[in-house]
Amino acid sequence: MGDRNKRYEMDWLSPAAYDALSYEEKIALAARRRQQGNFQHPRYRRGKPRRGLGAYLVYRTKILALTVGAIVIVGWLSQSRWPLRTLGAAKPASTSVPATSTAVITSFGYCYAGGGTDCVVDGDTFWFQGEDIRIADIDAPETHEWQCPSEKALGDNATQRLHELLNSGPVSLQSIDRDTDIYGRKLRLVYVNGSSVGETLISEGLAHRYVRGKLPWC
Repeated sequence: MGDRNKRYEMDWLSPAAYDALSYEEKIALAARRRQQGNFQHPRYRRGKPRRGLGAYLVYRTKILALTVGAIVIVGWLSQSRWPLRTLGAAKPASTSVPATSTAVITSFGYCYAGGGTDCVVDGDTFWFQGEDIRIADIDAPETHEWQCPSEKALGDNATQRLHELLNSGPVSLQSIDRDTDIYGRKLRLVYVNGSSVGETLISEGLAHRYVRGKLPWC
């Protein structure tokens, strides 16, 4: 074994040693290399030998089987009762969402002072069947503690528009993850004729979408 390794080391010379050989020695060395084959190169003795054709075909067959299996599973899931969800896709906003309460037709007035049964306080608050309701997904301009005259005027418009919407059809409420705010008002999404009151006021520029902290109106 030692003589064999020594012969390999002599056959696979460094560039400097190879250049030092005579023309006849280079011809003889090339002939020995052709007889030995590439598998005799020292780099094949340091690692695993290359896979043969049979092993390669087995490997490719396994990859193909796994790919086909994955496609079959994805197709089955897409047709089953557990559909795959697209990652990162935003849920589209809807202005017509089924509410949890039964739609009720009633006549709303204005709450000029204190509570009431069915009346509008401002652009995002009203009384409904004796409960103080705060529309959960919007923030309307203030009509009492306003910061500038333009906010007061816009708040009056929002109050009037909410009054019109609530009197335009059946009103239904939908709960959110919180039941009440710090003032004890019921936090609800509000729908009239199945359409979102909050989305309507936002689209008409009479309310901001609710965020933590108030957005300025001045």
